[in-house]
Amino acid sequence: MKVAVKYCGSCNPEIELADIGQKIEEALQEAPDINVVSRRSKAIDVMVILCGCLKACGDKKRVRKRAEHCVVMAGATVDLVPFAEEELAAQVIQKVKSLSSTKS
Repeated sequence: MKVAVKYCGSCNPEIELADIGQKIEEALQEAPDINVVSRRSKAIDVMVILCGCLKACGDKKRVRKRAEHCVVMAGATVDLVPFAEEELAAQVIQKVKSLSSTKS
């Protein structure tokens, strides 16, 4: 499964976006059935959109159109469900892996 990661501009982060993003990217790169690709790649299965606040300025229609599925972290939420900041990376990873298991 091809997964790409898109970051917002991080102009008003309410969370430690860079740290969380790094944890997510490292975990995805280690997953055996996931291939992390550039967000400009063709045929992306999952686009992970990482935004530092609830405004979610990185969650654009043109970004969403590049992938079959999207997982959006906006501030302390994952797909609009609130979590403690220390749970965000694990929640995003779990969502992506669940999409991977449905694709198999």
